[in-house]
Amino acid sequence: MNALFKPSKLLIILLATLFISACGSTPQGFVPLVKNVVQADNTKIGFVYIAPEDKATTHIYGAGCLLCYGVASALTSSLDTHLESTVSADELLVIKDAVIAGYSELNVELIEVNLTTPITKLKKFKGENGFAEKDFRVLKDKLGLDMLVVLSLDQHGAYRSFNNYIPNGDPQGYIAGTLYTVDLTTNGYVQYLSIADRVQPQGEWDEPTAFPSVTTAYYQSIENVKSLVTKSL
Repeated sequence: MNALFKPSKLLIILLATLFISACGSTPQGFVPLVKNVVQADNTKIGFVYIAPEDKATTHIYGAGCLLCYGVASALTSSLDTHLESTVSADELLVIKDAVIAGYSELNVELIEVNLTTPITKLKKFKGENGFAEKDFRVLKDKLGLDMLVVLSLDQHGAYRSFNNYIPNGDPQGYIAGTLYTVDLTTNGYVQYLSIADRVQPQGEWDEPTAFPSVTTAYYQSIENVKSLVTKSL
């Protein structure tokens, strides 16, 4: 049973399914950075980097039942072992550095801050698209800031799509998350960028134990996201 089912991954997919079915709202779309706002004189802008909570693994999509997910998870178990043991979240710090460098190019200094209250614990904000779902306004006086830049990288490793328990294709190098800037006075987005980069491995992917083509695809995904972030600033 343990070889087929991985509780943490299973919990993620079940929660995601419940969320999608329960939420009928339109997802937040891309908001280009309003440069003249972040470049305004005497504007203090904080920066928070949120690294993935879990180790690199294969993120499974489309395995819509428990048995299907168990089969899919078993099919990816060798790749999971490789990713979890060899890929470090520290590799993603180059994306964090790209955000800081991008703002520096705008002559804007980001002040790295530590949040005593996780963003997920902030109260909900009743607003439409263009506004953050959580109420960041409480942080304005607490942190002495006008805006907050958040880079949250939620998933990394590989992505594999299934039609129930049948693979739709090869595992791909994968990084997902968001980069956004919130005005702490209005709770409106000054920037919002959704990150979901997938890279197809070149040639044969199923080469345990090193999985060189998938590993290369993962590092290419890091470079792609780095480039995407830089171009957005």
